[in-house]
Amino acid sequence: MIKLKKTATLALLTALLASPSLAYADDLDNKIKEQDQKIESLQEDQKEAEGQLAQIQANVDQIEQEINDLLADKAKEEERLNELNEEIEELKIVIAKRDEQLKQQAVDVQTNQSADNFLEAILTADSLNEAVGRALAVSTIVGANNDILKEQQKDKEKLEELLAETEERLQVIEDKSAELQVKQQELVEAQLDQEVLINELQSSVATEKKQKEKFVKQKEEAERKRQEQLKALEEQRKQEEEARKAIQEQATVSSVKSASSSSASSSSSAGSSASVSVNTQAAAPSVNSSGWMSPVSNVSVSSPYGPRANPTGAGSEFHKGIDLVGSTGTPIFAAKAGTVVQTGFDTGGGNYIIVSHDDGYYSHYLHLSSIGVSNGQSVSQGQTIGGMGTTGRSTGTHLDFRVGTGIWSGFVDPTSFVM
Repeated sequence: MIKLKKTATLALLTALLASPSLAYADDLDNKIKEQDQKIESLQEDQKEAEGQLAQIQANVDQIEQEINDLLADKAKEEERLNELNEEIEELKIVIAKRDEQLKQQAVDVQTNQSADNFLEAILTADSLNEAVGRALAVSTIVGANNDILKEQQKDKEKLEELLAETEERLQVIEDKSAELQVKQQELVEAQLDQEVLINELQSSVATEKKQKEKFVKQKEEAERKRQEQLKALEEQRKQEEEARKAIQEQATVSSVKSASSSSASSSSSAGSSASVSVNTQAAAPSVNSSGWMSPVSNVSVSSPYGPRANPTGAGSEFHKGIDLVGSTGTPIFAAKAGTVVQTGFDTGGGNYIIVSHDDGYYSHYLHLSSIGVSNGQSVSQGQTIGGMGTTGRSTGTHLDFRVGTGIWSGFVDPTSFVM
């Protein structure tokens, strides 16, 4: 740290404020010489500080590059996860249609083509050639059914592989989100240290007492803001972690209560849903006096609407929505009936859905793990439209819920609508 000695400041002020005098010429020369030496010493300190500042800037640049690389890798994983979810849904449709076809063929065989009928058809043939022909026809039908069953089994095995891959992709995304949080914390501290050092440097080279006091105060203010921002970030992350733990505990209790009632049907539905799929058994919240409802069952706000410490960088920002925390796959409900006007993936908001409502407002759902609706689709209030996630510029699983008067515009505080 650069220190400007009090004697140096007083000598410099004396040199600047004193009037020339022949009587004190020798004395002034000595003081000027002494002051020059002290100024030279300060200039050396200034060069050292500039070197430290350059090193901090290099560290900031490196951390920013690492964050950008992490975000790019995370975005690739999220895009692949979306592709897997689409492929899974298509396979489910194919399997369901083929199941229906097999069921119908089984009914037809039972009602019209029993084993006795096939045997009778062969035995009552007028000739050996006719009997062989009928037997070949039966064999062809059976072979076709076997081929269908093989395709069905093959698709189900592929579905299991895709579900397993979605598990892996989701874990990678969550790991990168955790790593991203650490890097962003490093960036915040490096940038704040940089700001402190800049003000420290400005303070050390001040040639007037008032100017020095000004920069000293700026340094103190920068240090105070640094401590406040770090404290706010730490408090926010503690609240998010406590809220996630509470919601996970509630989910565990609910799953234990429902285990006995669902055990009978679990074997028939094994492998039909991914770990990232939405828990559709969760009950939708009730409608409040505003005509809206909460987009999640358990409301726990980790970051409200309005100014806040920037969780992904230095300084502060204006939060355009409210952050509702939960676990991955927590069902997201339509807060009000309307029409889906936009869905997709954004590097900042991750997987998102925007719904237009008849009262002129638009609801925005960001950072989703999965999207369960499509553009132009009408949705009812309380309908499950997606799952909670941590896609985009996010450091933990949550829903960024926003209400605006336009698409990505005119945002207002959502609290009065859903709480």
